[in-house]
Amino acid sequence: MPPLNSQTLQARLKRVRVVLMDVDGVLSDGRLFHFVDTSGSLVELKGIGSQDAIALAWLAQMGLKTGIISGRISQGVAERMKILKMSFIYQHRLDKKNVLARICRQAGVSPSQVLYIGDDLQDLPVLRAVGVAVAVPNARPEVKAAAHWITRRAGGDGAVREAAEALLKAQGLWPRILDKFC
Repeated sequence: MPPLNSQTLQARLKRVRVVLMDVDGVLSDGRLFHFVDTSGSLVELKGIGSQDAIALAWLAQMGLKTGIISGRISQGVAERMKILKMSFIYQHRLDKKNVLARICRQAGVSPSQVLYIGDDLQDLPVLRAVGVAVAVPNARPEVKAAAHWITRRAGGDGAVREAAEALLKAQGLWPRILDKFC
């Protein structure tokens, strides 16, 4: 689908009530680090940028619901998302469109009120269903083709912050964030 013009994108951003995203390649740069702990269990580590994390906290503070839909399982990610007041944490789920439908029912919104950020093929069904489909520049070409908007910042390097700021500005909430710090 072709990218939305600025005016149409702004109108869609104003309607967003739920912000969802993939984890690997969106919140993180997609690299996974593994080690075995003292009990012999495999532990997976991934980095989530602090600027992306604070942006997620701001979205929650402003009354927007946030969530992840990930194909992988990471207890560390789940705990971090709880700290950031994420409303929806779905892991080990490749049936992402089914999860989207469930989240929409729980949140009382339509898919047109959802912004989703993705990077890989399993994100395509959700991207095609939501009101604002966002891809990161390191996304698969098929994902970029399905997006309404491609962030300038890469996944794991500020893409979530960029999308969050655009959303908060479109909804007139950015001054409330600035008032806390300026």
